[in-house]
Amino acid sequence: MVLAAGGFSSLVYGLSRLGVGSWIQPAAFIGVGVAMVVAFAVYQVVLQRTDSPLLDLRTLTHRTYALSLVLMSAGFMAFLGSMILLPLYLQTLRGLSELEAGLLVMPGGIVMGLLGPQVGKLYDRFGSRPLVIPGSIGMVVALGLLTRLALDTPFGVVLAIHMVLMICLAMVFTPVFTLGLGDLPPHLYSHGSSLLGTLQQVAGAIGTAALIVVMDNRADSLLAGGADPVDAAMGGLQWAFAGGALIAVVVVVTAVLLPSKVEAPEGVPAAH
Repeated sequence: MVLAAGGFSSLVYGLSRLGVGSWIQPAAFIGVGVAMVVAFAVYQVVLQRTDSPLLDLRTLTHRTYALSLVLMSAGFMAFLGSMILLPLYLQTLRGLSELEAGLLVMPGGIVMGLLGPQVGKLYDRFGSRPLVIPGSIGMVVALGLLTRLALDTPFGVVLAIHMVLMICLAMVFTPVFTLGLGDLPPHLYSHGSSLLGTLQQVAGAIGTAALIVVMDNRADSLLAGGADPVDAAMGGLQWAFAGGALIAVVVVVTAVLLPSKVEAPEGVPAAH
């Protein structure tokens, strides 16, 4: 636990400091973080010999689960990173209050929550590919549209883009979570669920740190070139959304590699 917590927190902090002053400090934190995470992984492999690991990394030997892990991690990097940027745009550049910004993005969250059970039913009937592939492509398109936000973009357009993004995320995350865990034998379910949940949060933190760094560096570059502070901030946000869209391309590529469904182990009912 010490290795995992220390490694991931050091890694995320180092990433968040990139572009701020000297590169030595962030490089040191990133190096320490990577070393501790590698040590954690090695220690888990050692503990697997006595069947007592904190996280059993044998889950990664199952191809569909490993692909699901990559897709969910990339998806959360793009999703959570971009969702930090949208309130910054609405409050800092468009002058909305915290309540107004929250009300603007609330419909998208509600739609995503309501779609979860329906997407599950569609997965049971048609499999993952008719949902995940279009959903991942829509995710890239929605994030790409966010790069076109301007100081005079109608709030209705922002609301529509956000809702499309939430719908696409529901089409991706629900089937992939089911598909990934369904690929594991029963004795690895708890480890697979824990690893998936952990990496989702870590990926979200890394994505947030990375996109904020992109935004700040681009804004600073524009300011140094004589741009107006507001225009510089807008330019930084656009580049950060573009970074989120590029990360989401990984989701599309991984979605294509996933099977439509997985066969449950013998004697175990199929996952729903």
